[in-house]
Amino acid sequence: MAWAGDVLQGFPSLRGYQRAWLRRDLLAGVTFGAITIPGQLATAHLAGMPPITGLYGFFVACLIGALLSSNRHLAFGVDSTVAPLLAAGLSTFAVMGSTQYIALATATTLLVGLFILVIGLAELGWVGDLLPKPVITGFLGGIAITIVVNQLPELFGLPAPKGLDVHRLGQIAGSLPQASIPTTLIGVGALATLLLFSRLLPRFPTALAVLILTTLVSSALDLKADGVAVLGPLPKGLPPLALPPLTLETARIMLPTAMGIALISLAQTAATSRSVAATGAFEADVARDFRALGAANAAASVVGSFAIDASPPSSTILQESRARTQAAALTAAVLTAGLILLASDAIENLPMSVLAAILIYIATKIFRVAEMRAMLRYSRTPFLTMLGAMIGVVLLGIELGLALTVLGAFLYRAKQVARPELLRLGRTADGQWLPEEDERSTAPSRIAAYRLNGPLWFGNANWFRQRLIDAIGDSGEHPDLLVLDATRIDDVDYTGVDALVSVMHICHLRKVDFAVASHVGRAAQALERARLAHDISGHVIFDSVEAAVATLHPLDPSATDNDLEERTTPSPEATGTGDE
Repeated sequence: MAWAGDVLQGFPSLRGYQRAWLRRDLLAGVTFGAITIPGQLATAHLAGMPPITGLYGFFVACLIGALLSSNRHLAFGVDSTVAPLLAAGLSTFAVMGSTQYIALATATTLLVGLFILVIGLAELGWVGDLLPKPVITGFLGGIAITIVVNQLPELFGLPAPKGLDVHRLGQIAGSLPQASIPTTLIGVGALATLLLFSRLLPRFPTALAVLILTTLVSSALDLKADGVAVLGPLPKGLPPLALPPLTLETARIMLPTAMGIALISLAQTAATSRSVAATGAFEADVARDFRALGAANAAASVVGSFAIDASPPSSTILQESRARTQAAALTAAVLTAGLILLASDAIENLPMSVLAAILIYIATKIFRVAEMRAMLRYSRTPFLTMLGAMIGVVLLGIELGLALTVLGAFLYRAKQVARPELLRLGRTADGQWLPEEDERSTAPSRIAAYRLNGPLWFGNANWFRQRLIDAIGDSGEHPDLLVLDATRIDDVDYTGVDALVSVMHICHLRKVDFAVASHVGRAAQALERARLAHDISGHVIFDSVEAAVATLHPLDPSATDNDLEERTTPSPEATGTGDE
């Protein structure tokens, strides 16, 4: 089994390790941990979980990633992409931060892990490709807006408003005169520093520096006494291990949230794994990365943490730091363990507005303006799909917005597959058959040739049948030969075959020869089965359009299609349902 192989051959990226790699891995690991750890604390707050659980999750994510993933630059951790989705799903059933909420979070995380493990074990890497890029970009943009709106009250020291993002934004704007001056100064100052230094010194651990500096300032000036909310004491020591309280009832109510998180995580992990592998010039085993992600989520649930995902920004840090192996992730795990065991009380005076600033900074990273511009330059369709996903998340909420945008993306793709290209063909002087729009081709007299670019299936069978019946018409001006070029058909189901047989029968009734040009493959096999199943006799399937024409209707080289109408009005017989 693949899973057994992963465990027995643990730490795949460390095989053949060379001493010369150690310095670079250690440096990359320190950089990775220093930049990422503050974000893990902030993401836990975003998810409605105790901040320490972000460190617990990051610790096990780094360990499991190093143990199971062969991708040396893939970084796992609690992620701001899925944290709001988790919070939206759980807040309906429990108060954020409560014992019940934490129990539901760990149970949901276990469900996420089990689902992703099944996908990875079954080698179903294609599942990670089900969400199109515009939907992912739009969803992340909506999440980014939601993060900003949710963190603005914390940034200004205001009470948290209720309702959807639009309503919250209005309430925040109305209550700005009541903002806490010290909270606002330290929060806005932290945000400005993060935004400025991320451009000037992109590899410098600015978030860690801001965290340390603001904590020192908060402690020295006793900002807590001035009403500045602070992080408070964190539990010391490693977390107790406990199985999540996953019951049938919990699974029933949390399954939609778990499936949404898993789907987003699969898509993001697949994209991140392939991206860093392509940039680093090594191969990505996406199914193996899925197994690592599933195991990391299961482990996070046992230590009391929440959903783990692959992080594109963190993976980029490992890549830009030129890490050679997952030893860099192990180094970050050691740093995290040291913070949990020895220094957790050192950050208890960290202002919460600084965590809000870190989250808003993270939101700017997942709001992918460059991709949005590229979509607009390419076509309005992907841009509008992206925009619809973003607006859906903002106006309808994360869960419903995600569900509707995914449904919309699938419906759009189904429409494209249901109406593929059906091109009328003409002949060139040297016997090639090209679309009529090609100036090199002309349509021969009394021959109708068509090419279908796509599958022939139940979604387009009736449309396809009617188009071909229209092509032969029911008057005396119908062609003598109808040829279907099926070389671009990649699949045919039974409904598609039935439509094709119906066209054959109608051609027979109207004294029109019918032929199919097909190469070896699934479409040819389906056509041959159809010929046998429906007792179709005669030479129907040819290697090419030219071969069919040469056999059934030899051409006068000078003939053109000047006398044949391309479309005629179909008879009542031609508008049947395929029973002819």
